[in-house]
Formats: sequence, structure tokens, C-alpha cells
Amino acid sequence: MERPPAVTADHHHWLVAAGIIALLTVVGGSGLAFVWESGPTNPYLLGVFVGFTAIAATTWRAFRLARTEVGPERITIATWVTVARGGALVLLVGFLVVPQPSGTIAWAPGILFAIAAAVDAVDGAVARWLDCESKRGARLDVEFDALTILVGAVLAVRYGVAPTVFGIVGLARYAFVAGLKYRRLRGYEVYELDPSNLRRALGGGTMVVIWLTLVPIPNASLSRVFAWLILIPFVINFLRDWLVVSGRFAGSK
Repeated sequence: MERPPAVTADHHHWLVAAGIIALLTVVGGSGLAFVWESGPTNPYLLGVFVGFTAIAATTWRAFRLARTEVGPERITIATWVTVARGGALVLLVGFLVVPQPSGTIAWAPGILFAIAAAVDAVDGAVARWLDCESKRGARLDVEFDALTILVGAVLAVRYGVAPTVFGIVGLARYAFVAGLKYRRLRGYEVYELDPSNLRRALGGGTMVVIWLTLVPIPNASLSRVFAWLILIPFVINFLRDWLVVSGRFAGSK
């Protein structure tokens, strides 16, 4: 039995996306190896492999879910820009399984995080400039945003430059989505989340704070202060959003 054309197209697009991510990972990894005094360790390479598998799977899932929601959709230039974020994310994941680096390579986690976060602004600008926004690109962008924050937050905690509770920032979206699924499975109503400038500001601020904790300029004490300054309003806003979607708070109109 032949596969439907849409499924075949999804498979082709995913293979191209995975190939781009793999190519960028190899190119970026070669640059890291050049400045890494002792060279990438086997645990780091294993972490990169796991990261690539996770990013590739996330890309496939985002593509398929978007097709389920809106049907077949062309891949836009903005979506390919979003895909390119995957290369930086893969290399960043590798640092989760090795001790905090020192020397020149100590800058790598912060730089990789900055690239992954900065491209988030670029793909949106490209989509608006070329009028090529798509459901597929938007969904992939959200998934990569969540992964970027999760990996960055966990690294900050591992390096001791953020309190352990800061991990909440990285897990927040996944907990939120799981909570929504639980409510739907139990037959509870789920309300629409209202637009919020504060939510967007906190998202951007969280990216900046994580970057500051990962670069070796501020000392650990100052980095922990930054982490607390964003964590408290982040958690308060998270709880507020949950009250909105669960119908306990009307939100702003």
C-alpha cells in the first residue's frame, strides 16, 4: 500500500531537516574541537548523539502535529531558519554530561545558548518580513524554545551558578502541557490562555538570565542573584496562567 502524499512529503522534509541539523552539528563541533584544549571527550560525544536524536525526534513530532492541525503545508524559509537552531542545541546538550569546562572552551555553552536563543528572534523576523508564517514553523519554534530553556536551566544548576529550584524554569512548559492533557483526559474544561506582554517579557528575560549564568564573566554569587530575580516573577506568572486555563482566574481581556 502506498503512503499518502502528505506523509511522504513529511518524511522527506524531516530527512532534509535532520540532515541540516547534522551538518551544522559537525561544522560547529569541528570549531569546538579546534579551541578545546583537551579535545571533546567520549561522554561529550555521547551527549551530542543523544542530543541529535532528541532534536530530530522533536522536529519529526512538530512536523506531524502541524500537519494534523492544518493539513499539508510547504516548508518556508523561516522554518528552515528555525531548523538551523537545532545544530546549536545538539552541541549544547553535550555539555550536560561533562563537568563544567575551563579555559577557552568555558565560553562554549554560553555562546551556543546565545545562538539558539538569538535565532529564535531571527526566524520570527524572517517569517514576518517574507510573509511566510506557517503552523509547522511556529510549532517547531515553540518546541525548540522549550528545549533551549530546559537545557540552559539544567546546565546553570549543574554548574552551581543557579539554585536547584531554578530547574522549574526549564520544566515549566512541559509541566503546563502535561497538566492540560490531564485536565482533558479527566473531562475538565480547558480555557484559552489570554495574550500577555508580561509573559513575553519574562520569556525574553529568562533567556538573558540563563545566558548570563552560562558565560564565565559574572561570578557564581551574582549569577545566582540574577537567577532568583527572574525565577520569582516567572513562577508567579506561571501560577497565574494555570489559574486562567483551569478557569479559576478570568485573566485580562
